[in-house]
Amino acid sequence: MRKRIAIFGGSLFQDIKIENKKYITTKNQVSIKLSKNYDIENYSVQGLTAYRALHLIRSIPIKELYNDCIIALGENDLNHPLAFEGVLKEIINELLKNNVRPLLVSLPKEILSSEAAYMIQDAIDRVAVDMNIDYIYEGNTDKMVSYVVLDDEDMSNAILELC
Repeated sequence: MRKRIAIFGGSLFQDIKIENKKYITTKNQVSIKLSKNYDIENYSVQGLTAYRALHLIRSIPIKELYNDCIIALGENDLNHPLAFEGVLKEIINELLKNNVRPLLVSLPKEILSSEAAYMIQDAIDRVAVDMNIDYIYEGNTDKMVSYVVLDDEDMSNAILELC
């Protein structure tokens, strides 16, 4: 039986990225590559907030369905950066309680242009380190992460390796 993976995210797992402040289709299409090796349920939608993801996770029988869960949230939480960390912790705790291994993905580096985005990125960093969660970071960092990726192909490879 193939491993089953749930994905809750924004642009990356809709196979789009931000370039010159516009969304365009990516060449690497991470979710398509994942589906070649795993059974994927991609819950990523435009506008998915951490709170909406938590509600979805609580409403599906995640324990029986999935081995791993990729979490790439924060893009749509810029209006509520102070609440984000608490909700992200709730998501992680819900997954761990149900024996589903979480994998965190940083904000896309193109998003990091406001104080709110930096607050959310810092929250993701803290949660990954404090809760010892596998973590893929896009861009340069000296923080403790599982993988540092610099482009779409690196991201695809890191996700495939960690899953």
